[in-house]
Amino acid sequence: MRRNRSLPVSLYIGGLALAVMFAVLWLVGNTEQAYACKCVVPGTPSDEMEKFDAVFTGRVLTVQHSFDPNAASFSPGDLTTVGFTVSTVWKGSVDEAATVTTPPTGGSCGFAFVEGEEYVVYAHKPTGDESGLSANICSRTALLGEAQEDVDAFGEGYAPQGGTAAAPPGQPADTGTNMTRTIILAIIAAVAVLTAGAAMYARRRGQG
Repeated sequence: MRRNRSLPVSLYIGGLALAVMFAVLWLVGNTEQAYACKCVVPGTPSDEMEKFDAVFTGRVLTVQHSFDPNAASFSPGDLTTVGFTVSTVWKGSVDEAATVTTPPTGGSCGFAFVEGEEYVVYAHKPTGDESGLSANICSRTALLGEAQEDVDAFGEGYAPQGGTAAAPPGQPADTGTNMTRTIILAIIAAVAVLTAGAAMYARRRGQG
């Protein structure tokens, strides 16, 4: 009789553990939704220039991803590094061969730069990286052919600095991926402990 009464307890604990595991895995799998991009409509070219550290025109030479662009979700540390040949500068110290980073496109506010195309770029210096530049879709960054208002507002501009910009800093540790792995391992360990505890509890009840 006691064995029959102990069986539902073990099933209850095991079911609860599995429910927690699936709930956390669902949250981990939907990390990108938590970082959904929200932008304020950009102002005039002059207003936006005041907000950014650098404004320039340049042609994209290279586009490199630190992630799989076809993946269903991305980690917070993922970046795309874009290499430019800069032709005109309106603000900031920009090298003739410059690099700009941008988050993954979609929910992370990344700008989808295309190799070979020329753009007007509004870029800012990421926190803690005074030598780097970053751009996203929450600005007036656009194809040069679609940014005539900006070109007219800024005028002739000036030439970029000679030489090549410093190499972009190494890709930061993929904290999102590491955190995901840690959570999954913790869940597996918790489920194992709960299952073992339920089995021991049932065994003791049956022997009592």
